[in-house]
Amino acid sequence: MAGVALIVAGGARPDPLEIKALPAIDFCVAADSGADSAIAVNLAVDSIVGDLDSISPTTLAALRDAGAEIREHAAEKDQTDLELAFARVMEEQPDRVIVIGIGGGRIDHALANIAVLAAQGRGGVIVDGLVGSARLSVVRGTRSLDGALGETISLLPVLGRADGVTTEGLKYPLADEPLEPGSARGVSNRFVAPLATVSVQRGVLLAVQPFALSERSRG
Repeated sequence: MAGVALIVAGGARPDPLEIKALPAIDFCVAADSGADSAIAVNLAVDSIVGDLDSISPTTLAALRDAGAEIREHAAEKDQTDLELAFARVMEEQPDRVIVIGIGGGRIDHALANIAVLAAQGRGGVIVDGLVGSARLSVVRGTRSLDGALGETISLLPVLGRADGVTTEGLKYPLADEPLEPGSARGVSNRFVAPLATVSVQRGVLLAVQPFALSERSRG
């Protein structure tokens, strides 16, 4: 496929800011009840994955009639519906994956969804999540991130310690420094240029821009 894939997770219904921020989508996967959210905001669904225990029968029937692929899994499984959705979109070999619908609902589900998001992005695939007014960007190696001047950005190490973190275009620069899980060292930085560069030699960072989508909606 080599394009942009969208995953609609089964959390809270996507915020209008999230929908407005979406680029052209080449392939859309809904994780179980994420299909209900997708239909509600007029997103075309190509594939539905999960144990299908929370999708509405009406939505399931409508998407089946529309020709959407349906991959049903057993309720007792080792992977979450979001993990299964990631596995499905990776079959399409996208350049970028965007995830919406990962917030809201149970706090354990929301945290697990963010952890799954952070675990992705191997093989050069760009991975982002949109949650309300926030944009989450997975950083492996080097990423360029755009932001309004003065906009807040936090760099959070996930899945363990991040080593060799270097930034350009941020008010409080990091120069080949470690970021430890649980440390606030990377929290509440700010853009001093419209494009910032974040690189990490070992480990994974989650770059969180909590007001990114609201800043863009004003523009």
